[in-house]
Amino acid sequence: MLGKLLKYELKRSARKFFPLVVGYMIVALIFSLMLRYGESVKSPNFLVIFIVVCIAYGIAVGALFTVGFTISLTNFHKTLFTDEGYLMLTIPVKPYYHIFTKFISSVIWSAASMIVFVLSLLLIDPTEYLDSVGDFINAFGNGFVEEPLTSFLICLYALMLFANWQIFFYFVISLSNCFRHKVLAGFGIVFGCNIIFSFINSFVGGLSLWNMFFVGHAVYYESNINLDLRLVFMTMYQFAYILAYFLLTNFIITRKHNLQ
Repeated sequence: MLGKLLKYELKRSARKFFPLVVGYMIVALIFSLMLRYGESVKSPNFLVIFIVVCIAYGIAVGALFTVGFTISLTNFHKTLFTDEGYLMLTIPVKPYYHIFTKFISSVIWSAASMIVFVLSLLLIDPTEYLDSVGDFINAFGNGFVEEPLTSFLICLYALMLFANWQIFFYFVISLSNCFRHKVLAGFGIVFGCNIIFSFINSFVGGLSLWNMFFVGHAVYYESNINLDLRLVFMTMYQFAYILAYFLLTNFIITRKHNLQ
């Protein structure tokens, strides 16, 4: 049943994802042509048009990087907390299947967005970005060869961060739909959770990826804390949040959600 739900979710999401990708690639193509042949254009209005295209491209890049995330959130709300919920929640599957399918779909489309972005860079200037993409792939591969465990843990931690945000907003959407003023309740839930998280983080400490790589390394050498152990701790810390959000969201959908 999970496979059928995921297939339906991907088909549903594709109807929103691919038109955005087509629009993004059209903007990227226009941007590429203006960069390539702009010097030969003598029109005084070219600079204005170029600025407009640059702004449009920047907006398109931002939309591309958030499309997987936002499509998953909108589908989560629409299929579970609107009239479609009458149909979706009467399907003989557990509510957590819906959460899983929305999250897996978000990961797939976010990865696809990254691929589309790389392809657009090659479209804009293949001579410049082809080497950069190759260097990144080589560096990424060398990292796994030289430090396979550390590289794996960094990727796993990044996935946990992404999942944390995704499941957190599933929880916010679910809980806010228990109130009459849903939007206002959503902002209040986010604000309240941030206060609670800040309180918890003050006890847990500043074990973040940023601190590991950009704060003076001598501090960590003196404390004799192994990088891999720190990554394991941070991953488990993020997973604890994800599990709490997941259980609360599943509970709300199962027990508290009123389709009337």
